[in-house]
Amino acid sequence: MARAVAETVRLIPRQSPQKIAALAREEKPQAILWDSGPWGRRAAPQAAALLQTGLCADCTLLETDGESLFMYRPAGGGSLTAKIVCRTSPQMATVRTTRQESGQVMVAVGAGAASALPQIRRFVRENGYSLAASRALVDQDVLPYQCQVGLTGKSVCPAVYIACGISGAVQHTCAIRQAGTVIAVNADRNARIFAYADYGIVGDCAEIFG
Repeated sequence: MARAVAETVRLIPRQSPQKIAALAREEKPQAILWDSGPWGRRAAPQAAALLQTGLCADCTLLETDGESLFMYRPAGGGSLTAKIVCRTSPQMATVRTTRQESGQVMVAVGAGAASALPQIRRFVRENGYSLAASRALVDQDVLPYQCQVGLTGKSVCPAVYIACGISGAVQHTCAIRQAGTVIAVNADRNARIFAYADYGIVGDCAEIFG
């Protein structure tokens, strides 16, 4: 990683985009970075519009040559990674942060295991594990957005990640790259997740976790 863009870094508590824009006009920072959570996704575009500058959203990696900030984010539905540079000032980006969950084991439920959710919930609860979900279950209001792992959710890095009924699309696997061991459980032996996982179990999740 190249040296920092600026010699000093200042952390600013959450406040209105108007106040942040006013502070930026006063202090003239080289770059402003935002968390890519719900608040950052709402506030960053407003501040960028007020400052008439660009904004690169949902970055997974940042680097610099000492002057310009190079921002990397998924593109092409998650199959590619784009390298972007902002020509206006301040340079702005929302950044995906990898979240270390409280437990060392995370169990994620996809559309293929929706019917087994009660059994998986019990398994997670009895063992003190963390529960996660694919976008499909969140979109169906089966589990809350806070559980969503993937391109439009959160990135995680548990020691063990158990993917139940998850197809293995890049939009999901890009968010578990830092997981220690990935175990896939899926009734479809041809599911893409098996090519990504360290270990695989072909079977019905309701029976396996029942």
